[in-house]
Amino acid sequence: MKNILKDLKLVLFTVLIFMAGSCTDDFEEMNTDPNSPVDVPALNIFTHALESHISYEMGGWIQHTYLGPWSQQWTKVQYIDEDKYQPRSLDGDFHGRYTNALQDLAIILDKTNPANEDGGDPALYAAAKIWKVLIFDFLTDLWGDVPYSEANMGLVSDNVTPVYDTQADIYAGLLAELDEANDLLTSSLLNFGSGDILFGGDPMAWKKFGNSLRLRILNRAAGTPWDFTYDMVGGTTVTTTAGAAAMSDADAKIAEVLGNPSKYPIFTSNDDNAMLAYPGLPYRNPIYNTLFSRTDQGISQTMVDFLNARTDPRVHVYAQPIPKSVGTDAVVYNGHQNGLAHAAATFQNISLLGTAIAYTETAPLYVLCLDEVELIQAEYYLRKNDETNAKAHYEAGIKASMDRWGCADGATVTPSNKAGDDFSAFSVTVDQAAYLADPLVAFGGTKGEKFQKILEQKWAAMFGQGVQAWIEVRRTGFPARAFEYELEGAYYPNLGMPTRLTYSTVEDTYNGVNLDAAKERQGVQDLNEGLFGSWVWWNTRRNPIPTEIDPPAADKQ
Repeated sequence: MKNILKDLKLVLFTVLIFMAGSCTDDFEEMNTDPNSPVDVPALNIFTHALESHISYEMGGWIQHTYLGPWSQQWTKVQYIDEDKYQPRSLDGDFHGRYTNALQDLAIILDKTNPANEDGGDPALYAAAKIWKVLIFDFLTDLWGDVPYSEANMGLVSDNVTPVYDTQADIYAGLLAELDEANDLLTSSLLNFGSGDILFGGDPMAWKKFGNSLRLRILNRAAGTPWDFTYDMVGGTTVTTTAGAAAMSDADAKIAEVLGNPSKYPIFTSNDDNAMLAYPGLPYRNPIYNTLFSRTDQGISQTMVDFLNARTDPRVHVYAQPIPKSVGTDAVVYNGHQNGLAHAAATFQNISLLGTAIAYTETAPLYVLCLDEVELIQAEYYLRKNDETNAKAHYEAGIKASMDRWGCADGATVTPSNKAGDDFSAFSVTVDQAAYLADPLVAFGGTKGEKFQKILEQKWAAMFGQGVQAWIEVRRTGFPARAFEYELEGAYYPNLGMPTRLTYSTVEDTYNGVNLDAAKERQGVQDLNEGLFGSWVWWNTRRNPIPTEIDPPAADKQ
């Protein structure tokens, strides 16, 4: 009996040993949370990199609270502080690009590199390169010198204090990355998947986008070769002179793109536009998410006055009729002046953002569109004194914008408001030819006035792209109205419009040596949060600094 028990214990002990080994073999799998993966397919990460940056740049605070108002497309109608050039912390706006989408892209580029042993994924790699260029262009055009060559190196280096590259070097690097992407994107590549929520994985769509982005970047550095006289509030005038090209061969590089469409295809149709369409709950347009239950933003007086003066049908899309005109014999649009000194608008008097802009949960957000590409070409051809092509692309840009915003030739456009009132009696039929013939629109005047028309139409077309609009406002000095009056409630009086954004205080703490070197190199002052008195590399034009306020009548505030 003792021997039987002894043998049984030996068997049980042996079984337990084997069982313990089996449990150990599966231990990692059993204790892995399937909802917290440590490795994710590159395309899934790309989806997040696209959505996160679009929802941020076109749908976040940088748009609706800062640069939409600073570009004088939008305005704050209550909680107006930021509209007076009084920023809160911009730390997240700066370093958040590095820790979010750019970190995603670093992982994607590592996974999909064609030099990898498995051959990578050339199409997705090239698309990720283009998206990386877009985000770095965003950063450098707002701040100037930023970390680039040593940024997001965590996969290959422990460097957490990257140097700040000069904007000139960054621009050269971005153009080189676009060259690499363009060479990789060939017609032989297969669609890389529906996780690409911008172009559905179409390599040729990304090729057009990359080259259209190339035109944007080159045009920024190509100079502003015109004189222009501003009619300042108070009765004086200020004449500004040409701004030199920061990149001496920018126009030559634009000519190379436009002269070789087979190698450098660009947007030629609104079907090519880079835009993100939101499907609705739970994936709703972020502007809608912010404003459907709030009333913080409206349309700027500068924008409404521009549209009204030209009988522009886009006003019915961009704005809602003022409430006190509902039920009367006319619809009235009145924008709220940026930076007024009061705490909040009288809402009966002012137009909120249009229902298609801010109160439709499926409304798309636009990244780069045909109208911008056409108007870039118009500006380029006018710089080259080719007025025939300048006029053709100017008019094509206006038509592209009209079409994109539902104002196609012969279309019926009806005012609307958040309350759902019936405005069918005030519908208008769009006549694009008549619009182009309007004296304020028709291509003519002095050289400076022709540039003004091109650039103010560009500003009006990119409604809702406040970041890009503000970059263009600083670069060009248009719309002129933005530089002809001082904000009534300006937080920093008599300094004009900010010339750059404030650097992150987090960088000041953790990468202070490199940040200080960049600020000293650019002449960035600590005074007034560094917003004034220094200019990014391509910003060679010096816009007027107004000192006289021009508040509207009380019944229009």
